[in-house]
Amino acid sequence: MRNRDAGNRFPLRRKGREPSFEGMSLEQLLFEARTRQDPVQVHKALTLAEALSPDNLEVHRGLLMLGRLYQRNPRKLDFSVIKCFLLNSFEHPERHREQALRDMARELFDDARLARCLQLSGDPEGFLRTYLEDLSREYMRIFVAGDTSHFPRVFGLSFKGGMQRYLAVPARDIISNMLCSPFLSPGEALLLARAFYRAYYEHVQGDVKALDELLGAAICARLGKEIA
Repeated sequence: MRNRDAGNRFPLRRKGREPSFEGMSLEQLLFEARTRQDPVQVHKALTLAEALSPDNLEVHRGLLMLGRLYQRNPRKLDFSVIKCFLLNSFEHPERHREQALRDMARELFDDARLARCLQLSGDPEGFLRTYLEDLSREYMRIFVAGDTSHFPRVFGLSFKGGMQRYLAVPARDIISNMLCSPFLSPGEALLLARAFYRAYYEHVQGDVKALDELLGAAICARLGKEIA
């Protein structure tokens, strides 16, 4: 029987076969890391890319944002492997011990991989701001908007009408706790709170009236409402 893949530059993918990234160029590895869904494969591609180019900012940023997701256990639910889950310490501080609250807050700014990214970046302030905004967007999408307990239930069904009003409550808690965190410097707290405010602003498409009302004039003034 003729081999259908013979002479084919793009042979069919076989289900169940682990991909091999050996021998790929840096560009190919970065492409794989951007397009793969399996965090284990993403980590493998980025690790090989780091070996090829130890000073590549895109590689280090990819590993930074991936966090420990590649270590997830399909048999055990553990949100802590998700990098943006660090922000849960501000939404639900009552669920974490004090040492954990400290560790989660400090990891946002003291991560060794982040330090390397800032060193490689030509604009460390801009990189830090964008990194915190990306984490905030991810947390907003997964853990705030994705949590149906934030919405009222009618006959057992979650009702998301007036989404901005309901999401404003957890967003207010997060921002307020960021600004008064004993584990962040005033500058870090303000930078993080502004990043999360922007994430909320984008998620609700600029309809921030409910959040501003809950935050109050003093906090809004501190944030500077720098959204544009």
